[in-house]
Amino acid sequence: SMSMSMSAMCVIGCDGYLGQFIAREGEGTYARVYAMGRRRARERDHGDGEGDYYAHDDDPTTTTMVRVGGVDVTSHTSCVEAMTRAYDDAMRRGVRIAMVVNCAAVSSPGACERAPDVALAVNAPREAWRATREVARMRGCDVPFWVQLSTDHVYDGTRAMSDEGVKRAPVNAYGQTKVACEDALAEDYEDGAYVILRSSIITGPRPPLRDVDRTLFLEFVASALTERDEPTSFYYDEFRCPIAAADISRVVVRDFGTKFAVPRVKPPRRVYNMGGPDRVNRVDMAKACAKYLAKGDDALERAYAAKIRPASCVEASSTRGVAAPPDISMDSSALVCDICQTWAPMSFAEQVKDALK
Repeated sequence: SMSMSMSAMCVIGCDGYLGQFIAREGEGTYARVYAMGRRRARERDHGDGEGDYYAHDDDPTTTTMVRVGGVDVTSHTSCVEAMTRAYDDAMRRGVRIAMVVNCAAVSSPGACERAPDVALAVNAPREAWRATREVARMRGCDVPFWVQLSTDHVYDGTRAMSDEGVKRAPVNAYGQTKVACEDALAEDYEDGAYVILRSSIITGPRPPLRDVDRTLFLEFVASALTERDEPTSFYYDEFRCPIAAADISRVVVRDFGTKFAVPRVKPPRRVYNMGGPDRVNRVDMAKACAKYLAKGDDALERAYAAKIRPASCVEASSTRGVAAPPDISMDSSALVCDICQTWAPMSFAEQVKDALK
């Protein structure tokens, strides 16, 4: 639509896994995408092609995506600088910043337990909200629509398929920081100008812009089944609703972007569960990988499946030092009903194929 061609979006956490998919999706939809990350623009290690990909804000090219580096969401000054650079560029080009998607997070439950104060400052980024409102208002602009990622770890894991009405009762520091985030956003930001999306495990292939320095879960499973001699433990009593990064990007950029952010319409709810269609435990996930990797060879599938050792997440909680909520599967029907009626997110089997192909 005409209005999309005059609109821009910011993605905070653009170097992370999900942030890259959202920024890439935004490129085809918005006139300008401000990709904000911790890495400074000048740290271009050309080996991963990252430096060749983004336009920089001092770069006159017409690339849709502009990188704004060195953003620290816990620092008011840093956030004001980043938002100022984005707003200055947008105003020069006559486009309006309609949406900010925040993917920056300390999402490792172990890291959150070890440094809860750091995790809280990043995961409930009050300085980023404050800076965004200040910079927008200073320029006489509407405060942009804010999309905030939350997690299924806000639930305590004592029931299957929690919907948004279920009381939040996180059992670990990661979930606690995200509950704090949900509450603080409601306090700090414009009513009706934000939405919180509680994501489950995010799957997908290698990210589109630059590599991330961690093994993705499905890659770990694939290597455990194909390269290790010893069986690997997978929990049979920890349930989630995995969702593909591509499906999240579509909902955020297209649905929330075109239906709420750009026309400035208030979403029906402030919080949505955002999980995939299948409730699966870790053994189910590993078996789905074994099936895909065997490519129809039954003997091979059995050999891979023999590498899966079912274990309980109760014993894992003690070894990992992080309480694992056993069943944080989610009912995400409100999202489909209210926001994206035609959405058909990938099944877990499709996610495996997409990630490992």
